[in-house]
Amino acid sequence: LQVPGTTRHRAYSFSSMPRDKAVSFLIRNVPGGLMSGYLRETAKPGADISLAGPLGSFYLREIKRPVLMLAGGTGLAPFLAMLDKLVADGGSAHPIHLIYGVNTDTDLVEVDRLEAFARQLPGFSFALVVVSADSVQPRKGYVTQHIEPARLNDGDVDIYLCGPPPMVEAVATNLRERAIQPASFHYEKFAAST
Repeated sequence: LQVPGTTRHRAYSFSSMPRDKAVSFLIRNVPGGLMSGYLRETAKPGADISLAGPLGSFYLREIKRPVLMLAGGTGLAPFLAMLDKLVADGGSAHPIHLIYGVNTDTDLVEVDRLEAFARQLPGFSFALVVVSADSVQPRKGYVTQHIEPARLNDGDVDIYLCGPPPMVEAVATNLRERAIQPASFHYEKFAAST
């Protein structure tokens, strides 16, 4: 998206499939962030924003086996769009599990939407993981601590991962330590821009 009033762009993943000529994005309010500052301080309903894309190669492929989705923070966005597409397409014959990790309870977003997907998509489940020891969530720590062996299906699994670079590296290391070579491993790293 081009930040209005500038020549600069920010990359975001769609958090929905296009519907009624509308799409959505999941944008974190970053202190000092160029786009989040525009959205917080200047944006008005109906304002024009230039869009280029979609770009990249992080999308849901044909589902031929169980799927494990790993999201960190706003890395949840592309998974919401993928699940949106699955609902529109009638679901999947294979189980899909999402582990969504954040730093604090206040960082959790779109949980109601995940619950709705769980009702709409047989075989879809999700788990919330919060780093903070003060969290009210039962799963505390990092996403890698909550990847159950059964979800890895002895490597017969497609893994999709979207999160900050340290999370992507931690998951790759965790899979090596477990000696798991997934059937496919698709990832997208992101970092906040200021």
